[in-house]
Amino acid sequence: MGNTRLLAAGGALAATLAVAAPVVTPNRAGALPAPARGPASGMEFSAPHGEVEAGTPIVLSGRAGYLDRATGNGGRVDIFFRKGQTAPKVFLGSAAAGSSGRFRFPTRANATGEYVAHYRHQKLAITADATDFLAVFTSRAVDRRLFSWTATNLSCLPTCKAVGPDQQIGAGPVKVKLERKCRQPKSGGRIGFTADQKNAYRAGDLGWRDFPKGDGPTEFELKPAATKGHFYLEWTSATPPEGQLSSCDISFAVSQRTTEKEYV
Repeated sequence: MGNTRLLAAGGALAATLAVAAPVVTPNRAGALPAPARGPASGMEFSAPHGEVEAGTPIVLSGRAGYLDRATGNGGRVDIFFRKGQTAPKVFLGSAAAGSSGRFRFPTRANATGEYVAHYRHQKLAITADATDFLAVFTSRAVDRRLFSWTATNLSCLPTCKAVGPDQQIGAGPVKVKLERKCRQPKSGGRIGFTADQKNAYRAGDLGWRDFPKGDGPTEFELKPAATKGHFYLEWTSATPPEGQLSSCDISFAVSQRTTEKEYV
């Protein structure tokens, strides 16, 4: 919900009141009493949200006229839109303010900017103005990179480890692309997202994928229960035969499908 502004009326009230002016008698000091003030008038006006997606139907609403009266406020409210305070106003249409002063104006949000309302009483020289800001965005689904790690010529004796920084991820699955190429086939490991500082693996945890013999898919999903933690990989190679080397090239990248906003 945007901020509601309460503005003073632009019209003069005293000239429109059908009341005879009283005879004023100077007091002994010769000073005249202060003139009586008319009832306060103005406008309350707001858009229904702070931000919406482009094309969303919205209803602008408010109340105008005498602020302390529940009746006698019938009039017309013209609605305008402008991209900024210095931009020209575009007329959108008009709404009728009932006797209570309340009005509603349905429209469709297409751009970020200010809605401007101008009220005129149907009989009296009373006007009021108010504005409210609304942010409008478009959205698209994108794959956001969360973490990646690459290493070559690792012996992984006894174990290679990669620990990512603590980070916040969105709820939902994450996509992992794992590549590994080891000279010794007897190697394996696991990869996961965890909040555990000891990186303890529990079988069946959907936030982990275990490769005890090194085989398995190169692309897969993890479904962590936690949304705050770190990515972790460990890989272990068996001791190679005498005279042979143990070497692995390992890399993995993690991404997550998310919605990206662009304000228009």
